[in-house]
Amino acid sequence: MRSAILVASALALGAIAKPVQKLEARYYVTKVDLEIKTVTVYVTPGAPAPTLESEGYGHGHHHKSSKKPSATPIPAPEYTPAPVPSSVDTPAPEPSSEAPAYTPVPSSAAPVPSPVVSSGSHKSGAIQATFSSGPDYEASVIYHHNAARANHGAAPLEWSEECVKGAQITAATCNFAHSGIPEGQGQNIFANSGDSFNISAAITESWYNGEFDAMAPFYGLPRVPENDFHAVGHLTAMLWKKTTKVGCVSVYCKDMTMPNGDNPPILTPTSMNKFTVCNYADSAPNMVGEFGENVGAPIANYKKLSWLD
Repeated sequence: MRSAILVASALALGAIAKPVQKLEARYYVTKVDLEIKTVTVYVTPGAPAPTLESEGYGHGHHHKSSKKPSATPIPAPEYTPAPVPSSVDTPAPEPSSEAPAYTPVPSSAAPVPSPVVSSGSHKSGAIQATFSSGPDYEASVIYHHNAARANHGAAPLEWSEECVKGAQITAATCNFAHSGIPEGQGQNIFANSGDSFNISAAITESWYNGEFDAMAPFYGLPRVPENDFHAVGHLTAMLWKKTTKVGCVSVYCKDMTMPNGDNPPILTPTSMNKFTVCNYADSAPNMVGEFGENVGAPIANYKKLSWLD
């Protein structure tokens, strides 16, 4: 049995007195079946939003950034077993001649922060795909972010209503782009079709697992190379040590649109009608020159994560 779902995701940075990387927007389509076999097809910028066939799902990835204190979009890859998935793109630093060697299992183990929940108690399993608001939704967001952060020795995030308010500004547009991001906040956005939002798949399968391998050569570097940043920016935003808070919203959009690669962009309708936005504070992630100190390599006893956790 195979499920068909269309998904897209992106990341942006809020205005802050540090430069952020600039990344070219692009889209890609990923087909996934229950055997976990993935084929990625890249589409040139400016092409219409990806369409989906009955088997597998498509997923767009879009992000951009500027070297001045202003909001910055970013996207990254995504994946989801049976129920529903999500994901897209990210901004990036300049190429570096040095890329330290990395092994998935470092020699020293760091204490693993225990994932904390918000006002609800975390519920594992496929039921998470149905959460779209309320205590269970908040608990799932917090759990999956903090499970990933624990793998890299980062302190747990707390739920923030201020971040929720910032995320609502973008979600209200029903346009797959970053807008109205409060100063000092960062943002991941995610859109999908199907019967449910499945935010746990967006966080764990797309933003974390989907970018885990690509990040391997860059731990410890102050920058991530420009050409590689789009493939890791969601993960680095989630793991950023200076970030302490997160708040997300998921909304149904009857008429969802997606910008193409033009400047100014042309908005085109998309069948992805479920829009999820996560904002991060108190320190916006992905700042140039700060990756090494804010994104730790996996600890020795890191755990393989799943959206079903």
